[in-house]
Amino acid sequence: MTRLLRKVVEGIGQSEANGVHTGIDVIGDLAIVKFSHGSIQVRERVGEKILREMGNVKGVFEQEGGIEGEYRLRKLRHLAGERRTTTLHKENGCRFLVDIAKVYYSPRLSTERLTIAMMVRDGERVLNMFAGVGPFSITIVCRRRASVTSCESNKEAYRLHLENNMMNKVAGRITTINADAAALPDRLEGKFDRILMPHPSRADRYLGAARRLVADGGVIHYYRHISAEDFDQAKSAILHELREVQGLRSIEVRKVREVGPRWLEVVADLQLSRN
Repeated sequence: MTRLLRKVVEGIGQSEANGVHTGIDVIGDLAIVKFSHGSIQVRERVGEKILREMGNVKGVFEQEGGIEGEYRLRKLRHLAGERRTTTLHKENGCRFLVDIAKVYYSPRLSTERLTIAMMVRDGERVLNMFAGVGPFSITIVCRRRASVTSCESNKEAYRLHLENNMMNKVAGRITTINADAAALPDRLEGKFDRILMPHPSRADRYLGAARRLVADGGVIHYYRHISAEDFDQAKSAILHELREVQGLRSIEVRKVREVGPRWLEVVADLQLSRN
């Protein structure tokens, strides 16, 4: 449990404190906390204490259950402070409008987004198949002279992506598409040097589309949630999943983060040959 979370749960009773999960997601000036148990009254007390301890937070919400569905949305319940779900989040020198109830956004991926941006070389043609409100794509073009195509099927996330392009002054360098990623091979011309697939629960359904779009020698960043005891087990599992992919020149598997007990998010960086 983090020092901040320990301070937040001080004085509410050991049983209730144990019901608070071990982290708080802060997106802009809104905080999201998860509980495994505890009364509504205790949860609202925790929300009020988060407001007092974190001066930058204006509203606190409880996440009920996991992140679900095609759009990876959270089911939220208001606990304290302002009830609005829209906020302005700052990350890696960029700014993002986010509606925490209508789009997917995880501040815990900020390091991974910067890692990918630093891998991109000037002049690359990049495709982001699951762009959300644009944090991967915008971070890339803010640091590299690359051409980025962003695809997002959630209409609200797509709308916010367009606003974020303008707010970060990169609208002329990102082509933003509202579509299902499966349709991209028939909609896009040419091949891409780098393809991002940051949808860990569904990326496997779209790997065939990505392979049709990747250039010879290009890289696909393939994200997955893997049930495993440790990284070595997760690495073995994703390598087994990818064992029949044709044209692999190289593959590197990296741990992105822990997403739950015995669940890891990993990414396989695949370099492929089209021959």
